[in-house]
Amino acid sequence: MRLNTKCSVAIHMLLFIGRYGGTRKVTSEVLASSTGCNAVIIRNLLVKLRKAGMITVNRGTGGARLAKGMSEMTFYDVQQAVDPQALEDFISVHPEPNSGCPIGKNIVKVLSGPSRQLGDAIRREMSGIRLSDLERDLDAGNGAECTCFDKLKERKIKRTKPL
Repeated sequence: MRLNTKCSVAIHMLLFIGRYGGTRKVTSEVLASSTGCNAVIIRNLLVKLRKAGMITVNRGTGGARLAKGMSEMTFYDVQQAVDPQALEDFISVHPEPNSGCPIGKNIVKVLSGPSRQLGDAIRREMSGIRLSDLERDLDAGNGAECTCFDKLKERKIKRTKPL
């Protein structure tokens, strides 16, 4: 059993947009370069973040910006925006235990209380972590320039060269 990485990629994207969105054009290609993910995955996450009111995206010209401040968004908000079912899937009880077995017959009842407690604790902890906390902890190379924008320029140059 494994949680997917949609939430961590989305948080990466939001931190990147927060850092560069006010001064640079942050496109799905730039975010793909930073996250190491395919640009299609990035675009799908951008749609979900936009629908959740966390970002705005300029149609046509591209470029994402934050619609909310970092202190207004929590880890839990992001997780709910990009994969609302993930937490429930992680803490749920298996669906079809054997009712002919004494353990199987009672396992849902036995595990439902602890599963609910775990879910509540995870939601509470995730809700207490603001993106501004993560931004503060982020070490962006001690002022080093981001190369994600340069790689995009290089790719465009390569594509425009005649054959």
